[in-house]
Amino acid sequence: STIKMATTSLRTLTTALCMGGALGLLLPGGVRAARRLLSSSAAPAGYDAGNIFAKIIAGDIPSFKVMETEHCIAILDAFPVCPGHTLLIPKKASVTCADMEGDSLTGTMAELPKLVRAVQKATGAPAARVISNVGPEAGQIVFHTHFHIIPRHTKDASWANSKDMVTKEEAVPVMEAIKKALAEGC
Repeated sequence: STIKMATTSLRTLTTALCMGGALGLLLPGGVRAARRLLSSSAAPAGYDAGNIFAKIIAGDIPSFKVMETEHCIAILDAFPVCPGHTLLIPKKASVTCADMEGDSLTGTMAELPKLVRAVQKATGAPAARVISNVGPEAGQIVFHTHFHIIPRHTKDASWANSKDMVTKEEAVPVMEAIKKALAEGC
């Protein structure tokens, strides 16, 4: 039906806007309304090759990339909880970390400790939180496996949601600091 097609188109556009594409645009109702729409969706029955992370991996949508290997990429979260909030994303299609296997699993997980150290070094954070939301009930919005690396400081609340989409001015210095820390051997 026309309504179903419009809803599907809106969801696709909303995903692109909320997760890093077309950074300057907002939907009616703003980013918060768009994120509410996304978070109310259920996980697809199988892997959706058109998800936002698959498009970022393919180079179809821009991101603030901090590293890339044969098996994974790391980007700054488009809606960070705090500066330095980074996502580690396997390149191989999988919906959750429970679906990962083989070289994708070992290759991605091999990068996690280095990335955590780099994020901590770049942000001056004494601690970090590593999270993978597995399923919509756990808060998963994008159904492509990914891990959040969130730097934490003593003064931080136990958990906070992002308020606004990251700007280029905020993202670039943090992205460069993480890249530098990785190059220095974290």
